Amino acid sequence: MNTQSKQAWLPVPTLTSLLFVAALGLASQAAWADGAALADKGGCLACHNVDSRKVGPAFKDVSAKYKGQDVQATLIEKIKTGGRGNWGVLPMPPNAGKLSDEEFKEVVQWITSL
Repeated sequence: MNTQSKQAWLPVPTLTSLLFVAALGLASQAAWADGAALADKGGCLACHNVDSRKVGPAFKDVSAKYKGQDVQATLIEKIKTGGRGNWGVLPMPPNAGKLSDEEFKEVVQWITSL
């Protein structure tokens, strides 16, 4: 009779898989930093904070309002042309020309990821 117990097989992470997971984390941190830097470059941080209302809504509130919705094009257009009425009485001035189209896209992706 064999009295040896069987050990459960568990996969052992390889160095490659660990590096891949670490790279994903660094990439997401870099994307977050890039989005924040572009928001600063575009002047967004003059009126918006990430966590709390300033003149305009907090970016986290914007993200929560549109969670699960495909609003990227709508938000880019709103940022470029300005608007009023969605977050109170103060208008957001137009921001076209402050960033490239690709940079606006990155800022919106960053905001909606918060």
